[in-house]
Amino acid sequence: IKQHAVELCAHGICVNGVAPTVVRGEMARHWLDNPLTREHIFKRIPLGRVAEPQDVVGATQFFCSPAAAFITGQVIYVDGGLTATQ
Repeated sequence: IKQHAVELCAHGICVNGVAPTVVRGEMARHWLDNPLTREHIFKRIPLGRVAEPQDVVGATQFFCSPAAAFITGQVIYVDGGLTATQ
């Protein structure tokens, strides 16, 4: 992301990323349907739950809004605090 941000800023293009943890949905179903896996995941996330799709929307909308016009090369981790523990 940082390299692309540097290369593309001369063209007025901002490059940012949204990095969610496990998001409840079809792709995560096999993990969340297994009680042992689900418990392991929930224990690692300080907020004690996985992301819902709408949890990711706000960060994405922010990067697409005028409020982020001077932001490039950044990542917002929508992970319930998981990366804060590492």
